[in-house]
Amino acid sequence: MLKLDQTSKRLEITSILKDLITDLSPEETDKAIYLAVGYLEAPFAEVKFNIAEKMMVKILEQAYATKEDPYIKGKVGKIYDLEGDLGNVAYELSKEKSSEDPKISQVYQKLLEIALTEGGGSQEGKISKTAALLKDLDRLSAKYITRIILGTMRLGFTETTVVDALAQFLGDKTLTEKIEAVYNIHPDIGLIAKQIKEKGIAGLRYIQIETGVPVLSQKCQRVSGLEEAMDRIPKVWLEFKFDGTRVQLHFDKTKIIKEKKIAQASIFESTNSKENFFMKTYTRNLEETTHQYPDILEAAVKQINADSVILDGEAIGFNKETGEFLPFQETIQRKRKYDIAQTAKDIPLKYFVFDILYLNGKSLVHLPLRERRVLLDSVIKKGETIVPDEHIETEELDEMVKYFEQAKRKRLEGIIAKSPEDPYQAGARSYSWIKLKAADEKLLNDSIDLVVLGYYFGKGVRSKFGIGGFLVGVYDDKTDSFKTISKIGTGLTEEDFAKLKTMADKVKVSKQPINVAMDKMFKPDVFTAPKLVVEIGADEISISPSHTAKYALRFPRLLNFREDKPATQATTLKEIEKMFKNQRIRKAAEEK
Repeated sequence: MLKLDQTSKRLEITSILKDLITDLSPEETDKAIYLAVGYLEAPFAEVKFNIAEKMMVKILEQAYATKEDPYIKGKVGKIYDLEGDLGNVAYELSKEKSSEDPKISQVYQKLLEIALTEGGGSQEGKISKTAALLKDLDRLSAKYITRIILGTMRLGFTETTVVDALAQFLGDKTLTEKIEAVYNIHPDIGLIAKQIKEKGIAGLRYIQIETGVPVLSQKCQRVSGLEEAMDRIPKVWLEFKFDGTRVQLHFDKTKIIKEKKIAQASIFESTNSKENFFMKTYTRNLEETTHQYPDILEAAVKQINADSVILDGEAIGFNKETGEFLPFQETIQRKRKYDIAQTAKDIPLKYFVFDILYLNGKSLVHLPLRERRVLLDSVIKKGETIVPDEHIETEELDEMVKYFEQAKRKRLEGIIAKSPEDPYQAGARSYSWIKLKAADEKLLNDSIDLVVLGYYFGKGVRSKFGIGGFLVGVYDDKTDSFKTISKIGTGLTEEDFAKLKTMADKVKVSKQPINVAMDKMFKPDVFTAPKLVVEIGADEISISPSHTAKYALRFPRLLNFREDKPATQATTLKEIEKMFKNQRIRKAAEEK
């Protein structure tokens, strides 16, 4: 961990991870990789510690209190105020141990036990168990385990870098693509690492797409306009683009539930029979959202004609009286933990399904879109909630223009152009899918999704918010890092400022993350881990000698919080470069 924490160079990180995998036993490989990335199991498993900073302070007090110094509360507070990182507090308070440290598997098992502690007295149980674990660890281990528990483990790499390290471990960098393809349909990097450690590349054959494991969503590419889209896909498949939230539905009447504890909404008992249905929904950032969509679950029981299926689509709220679709900021209100039933009544959904990835135990991702769509239509019975997305196929630009205009009349975001002969490219962003948004017609009146990298304290009237502006960046998939593109302080209401600070403080870190590149002139007062995504509007893109993205936004403003998106699926540096090029082409055309 220390070596990983001391470098920001991706090649060095990859080499360190390769050496780690080489030294691990097969039994410890998955556990060590999970911990290195900063969690206990794959993110979709939703295994969480539910230990916040205040509880961790109590844990540190209990762990490091001694007969000579039984009251260390003031000491914890002083170190925390100085360091801004409870991991560093644990490091400062703990002492070097003369005894042998516990093995990775032993530490992992204790952490899992802490995370699964529930029920009456669970808070006290978590405190005592965590304090006991920290006492058994050396200083560095205590530091990193504290960060893992708090969710602030930031070593500057993602699963993509682990994939590269696994290929290096196998001695063949060309295997990166094959490993990544398996990760995209079964995003459990610990499992993949263990299989490769035990069986080599042949171990990947045992990892398949399955219900209960979300598939990484295919993403859309940008182009300059309808003409370029038609050039890239001469015989094009067109669908409407809805401004909703991506929902991947997993439905399985045959699945045997092995977990001792299951989210209540995952098992749906039909009111018309004694049959149970395993169902889960996921966002594109692998977060389980099953409890948020009781209406989709109920409709699935009635409308899905299959034993098992994985569907990909967009859920969008609508007005019950007028039938009009609601803007994204209203649809996203369905993302809540409480008052679910009432919110479902107030904001009913249409779930427009545009793809099917799995059917009755078999993967369909390798099939062309046209064949997948035939199967989709055969699986979905007619109903009010789950609706197969309509589409047209054409080779005529005029037809595409008419369909685009129809989308604008319906007040939709635009259209998606797809290649009907292509497979489902899980996790990829390619010209197989192209998004054409109505706002693209006006330079950068189109919005972009950026990642919050930190915020600045407020001045004057904004001082009461504790935040007066924030720094945003784009994802550079070439280097698996984030680069700054703009400071933003406009377009926020008082509620926006309050919400942004609350969300940012949940992912704040004591120093600049090593996978974030920024000029010191943009150093924020508070750094945040690159996790929070926001939708930003701007007038145009300009060249910037100061921002590390080499571009800047003119008159940027906050439009929405995109809690449904992971940082690595925000707007990429490649897309910014493409948008800048398109912007220059449009300006040149206007001048003529």
